[in-house]
Amino acid sequence: MSDLAALRHVGLHVAETAAPVLGFTLLYATTSRLPAALAAGLCVAALVAVHRLRQARSVWPAVGGFALTAGAAAVTVLSGDATNFFLPVLLLRATVVAATPIMLLLRWPPVGLAAGVLAGKGLVWRRCPPRLRAYSVANLIWVVAEGALVANQARLYLADRALAMGAFKLLVEVPVHVLLAVLMWVVYRRMTNRPCPCEGVHS
Repeated sequence: MSDLAALRHVGLHVAETAAPVLGFTLLYATTSRLPAALAAGLCVAALVAVHRLRQARSVWPAVGGFALTAGAAAVTVLSGDATNFFLPVLLLRATVVAATPIMLLLRWPPVGLAAGVLAGKGLVWRRCPPRLRAYSVANLIWVVAEGALVANQARLYLADRALAMGAFKLLVEVPVHVLLAVLMWVVYRRMTNRPCPCEGVHS
């Protein structure tokens, strides 16, 4: 997979991840009925999972995405609180944000790991100092922006503002994540504008 193809893949992943939130938020905003909103979110998550499987992509994103939405729905039903629909993903993202600085100090930038999987090149980039440095810088950009987004969602969660959480994710987080992907790709390409001898070809 080329760098541009990987970038498109990230954009598609962002859209697919946001789709269940869109279904949930729209139904809850228009009906104020939590069961209907949860059903909408689960239906959209199921459609996304089927789409991922039909596109011959890995089964794990399809199963994992639906399982995460189903878990969120279960937590929401048990608590009766609409904000808890966003809690599992919020906790997952907060964990990743908290772990990323440690990974960067260990010279294992998560962005590099993800890119290696998407591009089908594994850990080859770790043998090339310019690639490792570029992924670390790109990951630093990501963790700062993602940390700010997660902090705002946590603030809205603590204020019990479910609709605001959904609107923020759809209207702010989705565009920011797409822009972040583009910015990180540009930074990576500028920092690795020469072939790395250990890779043989420019990736």
